[in-house]
Amino acid sequence: MRIISGKFRSTKLFIPLDKETRPLKDITKESIFNTLLHFKKLPFKFKNAKILDLYSGTGSFGLECLSRDASKVTFVENNKNALKILQKNIYKLNIEKKTSIIEYSVLNYLSNIDNFNYRVDLIFF
Repeated sequence: MRIISGKFRSTKLFIPLDKETRPLKDITKESIFNTLLHFKKLPFKFKNAKILDLYSGTGSFGLECLSRDASKVTFVENNKNALKILQKNIYKLNIEKKTSIIEYSVLNYLSNIDNFNYRVDLIFF
């Protein structure tokens, strides 16, 4: 698994060895990003965007967004093994200041949405 575009292009990411976490395959990521960038009815610019990555796993989607100049990614994940790998990937790219990790169940996180006090431009679910 790797970053497919942007400033971290071709950087290999750490991946889980267990079967619980299923990272996005490169071809799937590429398809999602092509849709976001080229679909005329859904224009989206990653530059300075704030991203919420739910069920983030090892972070491949959010890290790809940062590679494409997003300003901030909030990762929500509660699987301990995935969180360890996510943190390793963030440190590898030296982007700690552009990320926050919320170790919480997504459903519980969303049920407390009243506490959500910042704007996001894209939610990946």
